[in-house]
Amino acid sequence: MYWQKKKLDYDILIPPITKPFETFSLNEAEDYFNWFTSNLDKRTFYLEKYSNTRLDYSVDSLIEIWSWFLKVADIEKTPKEKLDEIKVQLKGKPKDFINNIIQEQLEQFTLETEYVIRDLAMYFGEVIVKNNASIYWGYHTDIKKDSFANRPLLMGFEDRDFDPLFKASFDPVFTVRGIACNLFDNSHNKNDLVDMYKKWQRMIFN
Repeated sequence: MYWQKKKLDYDILIPPITKPFETFSLNEAEDYFNWFTSNLDKRTFYLEKYSNTRLDYSVDSLIEIWSWFLKVADIEKTPKEKLDEIKVQLKGKPKDFINNIIQEQLEQFTLETEYVIRDLAMYFGEVIVKNNASIYWGYHTDIKKDSFANRPLLMGFEDRDFDPLFKASFDPVFTVRGIACNLFDNSHNKNDLVDMYKKWQRMIFN
């Protein structure tokens, strides 16, 4: 990965395994999950101190921490080297398709912001777990099932719009980063995170 700003003021948490999730062995998936969950409290404590925001695991705290994030999140131009790499990966695709993808990738979050997003996602997940007895952290290793294999997931949701009901789970890191991307087109607001909480809460049956 490529970033313009590499100097960090934020105390980052470096994963023990940095290769793609889809290449994890069973033991690596377990090790990563244990590492991730063992750091949940530590990262919440650090994020609370760094942001000077009270993180008491209440649903309302999601509004406060997201409001803070929207003020400090930093965006930079995507380095040419990264754009060239994307073009290589898309080689053979229609020209218009490639141009649209490149246009969408002209900006990116700074490295520091990416690490803040992960800590925010860890806290977001803990808010859901601590306020809903049926929700828990877990993972699966079936790479044929979906693209979230080997990642720490929130599990225990039930989508009852299906018959029989559908057991649902989601990756809070992927989800929170997706919400953060609203910054690129200025469609963000302070309720984005709490709205996502409410969306998933509809599938919680304690």
